[in-house]
Amino acid sequence: MMSARKQFEHLKIQLEAIRSATNNFAHDHLIGIGGHGKVYRGELIHSKGHTTVAIKRLDRPFGEGDVEFWKEIMTLSRYSHENIVSLLGYCEDGGEKILVYEYSSKRSVESQLSSKNLTWTQRLKIAIGAARGLSYLHQGRILHRDIKSSNILLDDSWTAKIKDLGLSKIGHDSKPHKLVVPHVIGSLGYIDPQYFETGILTKESDVYSFGVVLFEVLCGKLAIGKNYKHQPFPQWVGECYTKNNLDEIIYKDIKVEMNPRSLEEFTRIAYQCLRDFKQRPTMKEVLAKLESALEYQIIETTSFPEEFEDLKIQLEAILLATNHFSNENCIGEGGFGKVYKGKLVHSKGQITVALKRLDYTFQQRNLEFWKEMIMLSLYRHENIVPLLGFCDDRGEKIIVYEYVSRSGLDVYLDSNDLSWVTRLKICIGAARGLSYLHSDVGTNRTILHRDIKSSNIVLDESWNAKIADVGLSKFGRSNRQYKYLVDNVVGTVGYCDPVYFETGSLTKESDIYSFGVVLFEVLCGRLCLVKNDKHQSFTVLVRKCYKQNNLNEIIYGEIKDEIHPSSLEVFARVGYQCLKRSRDERPIMKEVVKILETALQFQVPPLPPPKHIPTYSPLSSNNSTNVSQLTDKRSLKTLHWEKTRATVGSIWDLPHKQGNLSRVPEIDKKELESLFWEA
Repeated sequence: MMSARKQFEHLKIQLEAIRSATNNFAHDHLIGIGGHGKVYRGELIHSKGHTTVAIKRLDRPFGEGDVEFWKEIMTLSRYSHENIVSLLGYCEDGGEKILVYEYSSKRSVESQLSSKNLTWTQRLKIAIGAARGLSYLHQGRILHRDIKSSNILLDDSWTAKIKDLGLSKIGHDSKPHKLVVPHVIGSLGYIDPQYFETGILTKESDVYSFGVVLFEVLCGKLAIGKNYKHQPFPQWVGECYTKNNLDEIIYKDIKVEMNPRSLEEFTRIAYQCLRDFKQRPTMKEVLAKLESALEYQIIETTSFPEEFEDLKIQLEAILLATNHFSNENCIGEGGFGKVYKGKLVHSKGQITVALKRLDYTFQQRNLEFWKEMIMLSLYRHENIVPLLGFCDDRGEKIIVYEYVSRSGLDVYLDSNDLSWVTRLKICIGAARGLSYLHSDVGTNRTILHRDIKSSNIVLDESWNAKIADVGLSKFGRSNRQYKYLVDNVVGTVGYCDPVYFETGSLTKESDIYSFGVVLFEVLCGRLCLVKNDKHQSFTVLVRKCYKQNNLNEIIYGEIKDEIHPSSLEVFARVGYQCLKRSRDERPIMKEVVKILETALQFQVPPLPPPKHIPTYSPLSSNNSTNVSQLTDKRSLKTLHWEKTRATVGSIWDLPHKQGNLSRVPEIDKKELESLFWEA
């Protein structure tokens, strides 16, 4: 324990400062009482001013001692996440044991359950935040043991944050995580019956408790303190669900606003959480379903958001521009409907536009329409087709885009006019657009496109590439590796990531695989859907030629003589890495952009060749090409980590960002695990 004290010395706060912040633990600063002791609100003074904090003063008679105290410090330092309450410091002076956290101004979910101000959309967002936090803990093998609505706090923006990790356990590396504990700990009404009866603790125990919280959020009632037709709360809500009698339990103030599909998605996953532990979902699956419920709520119930008022175009103007959707104006057709070319009149004259008219028979027409509207309005970039307006009138749903005169990249793959330099620039532009979607763009979200292909990369008059068709996209979180579990795999045959196709697991790497297919289409001058004489699939063929150092067999004939060998080498390598079966071996899009830019530098004089070729990972041993002099032996991810690794701050400075404890030195893993096994 002495080593732990030394590691966290910089988080130590003097008792005098805490007494001053709480007016010597005055009653009017008290904001909560629990089995652990009391929680106070206070203002701590530090080098940058004042910070409002929550101060938990552990009460020794209640039995919370050294183990829980240090376990919480070490756990919160090791597992930092936006949906887990942040530890700012601690005090261990004069017999006191005090923990100092970021202050959550909206108190707990428990205190807001019956609030009339909490809409169904807000309730969904709170549930999603809590699910993210618990999913993160489970990924780190942490079993919380006391998930309940009072242990989910809410900050000023209604962001959910899980607290009270002092009772947590850490599971084994082997799966499933299962522990036999001598003392069953948890809260009545939330505790998993199988854990209570057997003492066997698993991740599914937390999932059960989370299911209870989900139904509390739906019902606006606590699981404890009342009789629900002489039944425990979980049994009551489960019975109402199976008998299709949800109206009896839904909180009256949110009934009217709920979208039926959103409610269906939410209650189905909540009920699954309460089933026998073998039938319960993982927290990743819970998270995916809750996000789907939110999508249905936001998009399907949207008729005309005020923020899009200035983008609305009258149907009469569109009918005039397209000559009443005449066949002569039709320039494309797909499963969604048809695309027309037209000229719209506005204050500065005429502008040529592309108009996508969604077919009445297109499934989820309303959902995809508003999703594309929202995404294109939030994500603006020179390499993404810009939204100019829309029409939602008399049953029509039409999206108006900037017109790109050269249509899709697929049309030009075998064009003699497309030099190798132009092809490289097109690939770089498309890579920048996709990298932008995958990265944080100020909205705290990323976009997973789901249908990257050469026909969805359109070209303007100057051959600038622009990514189109984001209607099938999924939102992700920007601050972590993101994974979706989807019921219906969408995409295009030939481009679809095989891992996504087989498992339904969607990640950024799914887009990267598809982009790798496009890169080789550009190199080969043909579509991936056209098989060769040997009836091999496109990806099998290009991987085989790459590994056998026989790229000449597949390179488009018109560009063979102009390609600089080093440019080809770099380009083919990154294309091959994108097609790796293992997602962990695929590069991120930022790296793809850098590597393609390097390929262009080799091709275009007078820029000298770079000293190092950025690379994602070592080449396959099957590749006979010698590039040892050109390859930086460390991956870009390693280099990025070395540049951004945080250092320990001063003793008195609070973290610059709430929840950011990256300054804490590496924690002794054995010591941390020993704490979990003691309690």
